[in-house]
Amino acid sequence: MGMMFAMSIPGLAVLLLVLAAGERLWKAIRRRKGHPVISATALDEFTTLFSGGKHIELEQRQITLMLGEDEESGAPPRGPVDLDSGTVRLIPKPATPE
Repeated sequence: MGMMFAMSIPGLAVLLLVLAAGERLWKAIRRRKGHPVISATALDEFTTLFSGGKHIELEQRQITLMLGEDEESGAPPRGPVDLDSGTVRLIPKPATPE
């Protein structure tokens, strides 16, 4: 009977919760800070079984991590922005003769 429970979906949920609690306890004993990576990933994958939108969210999160952010993506197109001094230098476009 125990084997049947262990191989069922509620058994998997209980196993993941025990894994999450064990991981938090292990981090508390070793006094390390940070997000519990293994249990968070396992619970995310478990919820994708029941929610199709969660799968799309995880894919989008992975794409965002892979692409990253460009330093010049929000900067003005004609000059550097110095955030330390709080100044922006704009270079005027050359006049085009008509």
